[in-house]
Amino acid sequence: MKHISFIIALTIASCVWVSDSVAQVSVYGFYSTYTDPTNPIVLGQYEAISGEWLEWDTLDFASGVVMGSSAFDAGTESYMFAGIGSPPESSSIQFWDYDVIDNQIVNNPSFNQTINAIQHDMATDRLLALGTYAEDSTFIDFGNGTGYWEYEWGSELIELDTEFGAVESIAPITGINGVVLGATAFDSDNNVYALVGIDNSGNQKFIQLDGTTGEVISSVNLQIPSNMGFNELECFILGETFLGIKRPYGAPNPTTETTALVSVDPLTGVLTNIVELPQIYAFSPNASVFEQSTGLFIMLYYDLNNQSHILVVDPVEAEVVADHEIEGSFIELQINNREFMVAAYGTANGIDENGHTSSTIQAWPNPANQFITLQGLNTPFAIYNSAGQCVPHEMKNGVIDVSNWNSGYYLIADQSGRTARFLIQH
Repeated sequence: MKHISFIIALTIASCVWVSDSVAQVSVYGFYSTYTDPTNPIVLGQYEAISGEWLEWDTLDFASGVVMGSSAFDAGTESYMFAGIGSPPESSSIQFWDYDVIDNQIVNNPSFNQTINAIQHDMATDRLLALGTYAEDSTFIDFGNGTGYWEYEWGSELIELDTEFGAVESIAPITGINGVVLGATAFDSDNNVYALVGIDNSGNQKFIQLDGTTGEVISSVNLQIPSNMGFNELECFILGETFLGIKRPYGAPNPTTETTALVSVDPLTGVLTNIVELPQIYAFSPNASVFEQSTGLFIMLYYDLNNQSHILVVDPVEAEVVADHEIEGSFIELQINNREFMVAAYGTANGIDENGHTSSTIQAWPNPANQFITLQGLNTPFAIYNSAGQCVPHEMKNGVIDVSNWNSGYYLIADQSGRTARFLIQH
């Protein structure tokens, strides 16, 4: 199996990327050719840049997949999904944890409740999700001692323990009666679980929740026409923004707004077009991923002829990088951001890969406009801009001249996996 990997250069003035196949981005998902519905599910790995299949695995134990149920745990490098066991007539909804490195099921926990919209917090290496709970109940009495309970269900933010199948309730989510499939994301920098939900008046709301307490940080109406919807929310951590797809309901119409990749202002709900994508007619829930190291948005879509494509968009350059036609369908897309996780946050327990206790890298002043001073580094180290690109630099006595650098956020990462962020503001 091929993986992108990077090394921090031995000279502090440059960065070197090393990959088996240059600029590849591996995407995982379920593949079907539509040819024979009795064929077992296939978990595939697809190179989004070159359009090549590297390998796949037949999942004989599953006969179906729950839409919008998949996630990727970068800590364990496993693809997780809910589905129906095989044979379907004798199986219930199950949950599997599939190791994409060793190509095997490592766990099959039973959570005993509906779970979806799983998000991985890379900073603390934990899994958050949405669960359902009985908000209210009424007994419908038929008389003669017969009847049934009718439940009203609510959504809540939960934390998952896949090893033991345990669910910890964090907080109920109030003010909405539904969450848009494929419209959740997690900002590991700021500990924010974000979602798009529908309130009782039919408004599409962008909501930010504290990932520890579930407290509502912000809740605003999306500024979007009534004939358009929002899907495929992703968080561009280095770019400090949320991204998603704005699309018209039904077939595209030249007189209406077209489908577009947009950025979201979480405090105002304003959507800003980045790249218009008139070729998109439809897509499935969980059809997109975001590769944090390269800063690429990747999704599956269907064109007006119902032909499926894998699309790669660079939101910083506002351009389409690749658009591949594929046979059949490739759904429940997920991506392995393990290398970004280690570079940006180190290991969750604060111990680096060499077994040394991590300490803090200090950068000041912050924000800076002429010089930045760094302390506590374990060299070699690298600096990345908000697009995830390596920035050449020269340091003398712990000081770097940044007077000619573009304004924006930058990330420092040393060989121990420790990081610090700073802002250049001219």
